[in-house]
Amino acid sequence: MVLFNVESVKILWDTWSVRGLIILSLVLQSFLILFAPFRKQMGGNSVFMSSLWVAYLLADWVATFTIGLIFRAESNDIKALWAPFLLLHLGGPDTITSFSLEDNEFWIRHLLQLMIQLCASVIVILQSIRHNKLLLPTLLVFIVGVIKYAERNIALYRASFDHYGDKNPNVSFLEKTAATESESESHYLGIMLRRELGPHGTLKNLLVGPLLSPFRRNFTRRAFLKRQSRDVLNIMEIELSLLYEALYTKLPVVHCKIGYVFRIISLGCTFGALMSFMLITKHYKLGKFDVWLTNSLLISAIALEFISIGLLFFSDFNLLDHYYWQGNREIKFLCWKVEFDHMSTGVKNRRWWSKKIYLYNFLTNHFSDCPSWLNKLANFLSIRISNLKVRTLEDQEWRFIFDELIRKAQEAETVEAGKRLCLQRGDGILDDDGNLIWSIKELDYTESLLTWHIATEICFRVDQNTASDNTKYKAISKLLSDYMLYLLAMQPALMASVSIGSKGECKRAYDEMCRLAYNDLNAFFVGRDLNVQSLAEAMFNDEAPTSYVLQVCGYERTSLIRGARMLAHQLMDQNSGFSWELMSKVWVELMCYAAINCRPNVHAQQTSKGGQLLTFVWLLMNHLGLGTQFSTEQLSQTGGTELGQDQP
Repeated sequence: MVLFNVESVKILWDTWSVRGLIILSLVLQSFLILFAPFRKQMGGNSVFMSSLWVAYLLADWVATFTIGLIFRAESNDIKALWAPFLLLHLGGPDTITSFSLEDNEFWIRHLLQLMIQLCASVIVILQSIRHNKLLLPTLLVFIVGVIKYAERNIALYRASFDHYGDKNPNVSFLEKTAATESESESHYLGIMLRRELGPHGTLKNLLVGPLLSPFRRNFTRRAFLKRQSRDVLNIMEIELSLLYEALYTKLPVVHCKIGYVFRIISLGCTFGALMSFMLITKHYKLGKFDVWLTNSLLISAIALEFISIGLLFFSDFNLLDHYYWQGNREIKFLCWKVEFDHMSTGVKNRRWWSKKIYLYNFLTNHFSDCPSWLNKLANFLSIRISNLKVRTLEDQEWRFIFDELIRKAQEAETVEAGKRLCLQRGDGILDDDGNLIWSIKELDYTESLLTWHIATEICFRVDQNTASDNTKYKAISKLLSDYMLYLLAMQPALMASVSIGSKGECKRAYDEMCRLAYNDLNAFFVGRDLNVQSLAEAMFNDEAPTSYVLQVCGYERTSLIRGARMLAHQLMDQNSGFSWELMSKVWVELMCYAAINCRPNVHAQQTSKGGQLLTFVWLLMNHLGLGTQFSTEQLSQTGGTELGQDQP
């Protein structure tokens, strides 16, 4: 008995393959344009990001494959019209041009693909040009397709790091405006935000590597030292959102005079194609389904075009680009005719970052809540099942981090002082305490972080009855401890530059240290039935080690568990309350060290993944003059003058 007829399947494929794939391509385009903007806030959601990634990959593949089917099939009028539609789909929506930074570097591959698909579409049109009654709408859609695909290639080209940033980093937008401290705060802030849109933005130069002038450092440093923590966070959210739009969308290409002109042309051509197609089909009979499908493609193209224009109008680029010049000096901020500090509630409360913090704990992970059979399966497959937690960063926690960085920035009046403070990873707080400095100086960064994490967890579990004024420092210490371990365990790319080297080496080194630490930890379970609380108490109450070095088979080996227990005892021996304040400040320094030494392009990648607290700390440090990319020269290479002086 034959289950299916091969010839019937072939006929079905020949009849419906192109039509079905075109519908699928339209669905993918609609999904991308509607949901791609949300990855700034939902980048940490694995289900959402996986769906977006699949749609992004399928969109290009489906369009390319369908053009190939049309090219090989027998040419007719309606298929000649569908070919440029697929070229339009290959151009992609305005809301996403690349899924990752690496995609931008392949702009030349997309340029080659544009040329190939362009030639294929031209050949399809030429094959039917003699008898094509749909030639006018076909040519109009072809123009739109070329514009869309060209916009995508230009966006990828401009977002690649070889062509991104400022060729003359010392000639900044700020210096050209000659801003002075006498200007109002809103003008002062407006200039600072507006420069991120131009070719001389500080963020761009932080990514591509050139040294920044001391004028720019002094300007932003003065501005941020004056403002409150919440305002600074809002400013940085806007800056990182602008960075996201510049790297992953078409908005920088569209948001210009030429971009507006081409957008009007593409919208007009699409309207013209729809009108001409409707008029022609009244006198030229086509299949009802083909007419319905083509009308759906044209109407959807117009609808998606209006959605793109709406997203452009409400984009961060357009939100902050309401300035005009008056004379040579005065700049006014015309965003809805209100100044930044008095924006309407809807604009000021706009979400740019979800403020989600992922937490991972070494001791808690030892007690997995997963069923035993799942743990065994995970061990067999070499998969780590972790008890990952998510919470929202609170205002008081951000304020504490901000205040600590402000304190450090006030000491960094010179570029050299700022670079020196960037090298501190806890020793800036522990300089006066000789009993604890070994946990920083005698260990590398990864070992030091793990040691402090375990010690913090022991102190947190043991010290249950704390005074009310210590609660803040205790909560912040716990938060930063679990967050930094999450980065080390789950985000090795962010920590690779400060630990071992590459992402793979960082992960392997961390796994090996954890394996040895868990082996040492098993000694506490002999003859005991422990949970996390009782384990921490047992680690603290058992005889404290006098050294964190073990003798194993005649060789010395550093024991993280011994070192953490010894550090916990030393911390708890401090005066009441002082230990938690000390620990919270050490954790801020450990985080700052990781943030400033992480590669800038890795920070840029986080803007499309929901954002990271570490990235905000990195940006704030650079704004406060604590970065490593500032020049010590007092004059720009092109003869610029210092901020605050009039330009000729």
